[in-house]
Amino acid sequence: MSSVSCIELIAFLDAYVDDELDSETRGDFDRHLLVCPSCRAYLATYKETIDLARGAAEREEDLAHDAPPELIEAVLTSKSRRPKS
Repeated sequence: MSSVSCIELIAFLDAYVDDELDSETRGDFDRHLLVCPSCRAYLATYKETIDLARGAAEREEDLAHDAPPELIEAVLTSKSRRPKS
């Protein structure tokens, strides 16, 4: 892959972010990012989304421990009363 297009970068973005590309392909991606502000912006928002999702998952776990027992009971009761589809 001597020249990477925007579509190729997006298709392999997960592998790029996880540092799973071979060094030649990674270099092609890095060169593309140097000349393509749209892909740099896309990569930045992709990484930000990953960070936000991780933060939300961590916060959700913290909040689950803070839930009052009455709320947990009410949710479970409500779920058991719902008609099955």
